[in-house]
Amino acid sequence: MYLDNVHRDLLLGGLYKLGIVKTSIPMVSSEKEASFIEEKIDLFSQFIEELFLWNGKTNLIGRASIRDVIIRHILDSLSVYYLLKNKKASILDIGAGAGFPSVPLAVVDNTLSICAVEKRYKRASFLKNVAVLLRLGNFSVIEGDVKDIKGSYDIVLARGVGELLLLYELTKKILKEKAMIIAFKGKITEIEKEVSRLKRKNSNKGMNLNIQHVKVPYLDEEERNIVIIETK
Repeated sequence: MYLDNVHRDLLLGGLYKLGIVKTSIPMVSSEKEASFIEEKIDLFSQFIEELFLWNGKTNLIGRASIRDVIIRHILDSLSVYYLLKNKKASILDIGAGAGFPSVPLAVVDNTLSICAVEKRYKRASFLKNVAVLLRLGNFSVIEGDVKDIKGSYDIVLARGVGELLLLYELTKKILKEKAMIIAFKGKITEIEKEVSRLKRKNSNKGMNLNIQHVKVPYLDEEERNIVIIETK
């Protein structure tokens, strides 16, 4: 497989810290848990291999190392899993790019129904290829602009899309009643400015807004927060 033992252990340790697996030592786990761990690590290994294969022609992740991909992309994506676990909801990842956060979430939990929308042809092609390669029956891809989407969704995920006001304006027409937007963000000082602009423009709209700090394994030196916008 593409990942060596060092990187497999790094990924497994991160999954354990996030509560996705029950142990970071497969040999002491139950047979069922060990099988689950092996399956997920192998899927991530295939995904990472494909990511680097395509990166040369589509610039999916720039000059990121395997360690960077595991920590800054995969584990960062999975830092919101606690909000999605056991939810029977339709999930849309807008501006999915290289498949973050949608692919890692689809890999760890095949009960999640996730659709990724990406308007750039090469990146959408990569995502469609990943869906087939990893046999992700719970993951689909729309090649197009979020503005043109006709359906409606319970949860919208956005990582690196832009500020909150733009995100809300882009997605408000495709949100179901009592829907949720989860936006990946960095420093709280910048978030507070974005929240202020969003509230000022939508003061008469029914929404609850919540900021939560998230801890990404092995990334203690960088601040990570998510903004949750719930519609009424």
